[in-house]
Order: sequence, then structure tokens, then C-alpha cells
Amino acid sequence: MRLFLAIDFPDELKVRIARNIEILKGYIPKGIKWVDRKNLHVTFKFLGDVNERILEDLNAPIEGITGKYSPFTISFKDAEIVPNPERPRLIWYDMKDDTESASKLFKGVDLALYDMGFSKEKRPLALHTTLGRVKFARKIEWEKISSNLIPLEEIVQCKELTLFMSRLTPSGPIYSILKTFPLKKTDKDGGNI
Repeated sequence: MRLFLAIDFPDELKVRIARNIEILKGYIPKGIKWVDRKNLHVTFKFLGDVNERILEDLNAPIEGITGKYSPFTISFKDAEIVPNPERPRLIWYDMKDDTESASKLFKGVDLALYDMGFSKEKRPLALHTTLGRVKFARKIEWEKISSNLIPLEEIVQCKELTLFMSRLTPSGPIYSILKTFPLKKTDKDGGNI
């Protein structure tokens, strides 16, 4: 089973992000594998191929970490081409977390999964949501194109991590939610419950 942990988006936000994908498609009609609206998310940690027998064993370590961290927010920065418009590989929205809460949670989850035998991440968390993958290299006039996108000023409330299974098919991946791991509950005044 191919698994990853992610921050999922509410459907209304997926619709707004997908509008910008449609704008991009108008300017770059070929050579990009665009992400389906229902699959938009922020990848938190890719677990890779996991034996189904250890799936239940994942729950306690992840719950143990997520239960220690309070909900936080992330917001959208600019859409960008990675690594650059001359050698594009990905088109994504860079995201920011002003409180570093996501990075702290990421380090905790990474350590807990490392203790279970998963590979430790070599790089720090880079919050982003992928819009498309470039299938063949070519220069893209990104400044002209990106100026036509609708700004995303939404603040994303991160109250849980979602464990997804990804099944690869010729027409693209199919994601299934296996479990959600809530972050620590707080009362309406911000205190812990």
C-alpha cells in the first residue's frame, strides 16, 4: 500500500484552487499532468510502500504525536514553478506557517515513524500544494501566466493529519482516506482541553 500523510483541504477551497488550474491550462495546454481537484492537498510526509500488516501499528505512534500539538493555520504564498521556469518540473502553491507549528509537528511525526523503521527525512518540511507535474522540459513564460491567477488569500485551519492511500492508475492516482489523526483539542479561548 502506497501511503502518505497530508493536510487535506475543504471542498470549497479545492474548487477555488481548481479555478486557477483551469486558468493555467488555458496558457499551458500540453505537457503538464494537472492534479485533479479532489486530490489537492498539502503532502506532510510520504511513507512509501507499506505492508498492510503494519497499518494498525501506525495508529498509536501518529496519534501519540498529533495529540500533543495544537491546531494551527497555514496560508498561500505565490504559485511558482519548481525549480525554475527554464527547467520546470512542478507547478505548485508555496505555503507558509508563521508559527513554525507545522515544522514542529513534522519533526515529531518523522521521529515517531523513524522509530518504527521508516526513513528519516533528509530535508525540512516544505509546505506546498502541487498543481501540476511537467512531463517534458521546456521554458514557460511564468511571469506573464502567473499574473492572471486569482489570488488565494484563504487561511487553512489545520486540525488533523490525514493518512491517504494512493493507488496509481494509467489515468492518474486515486486517493483514499484511511484515517484522520486529530490535533490536540483546545477550548474556544485557545486553552487546552
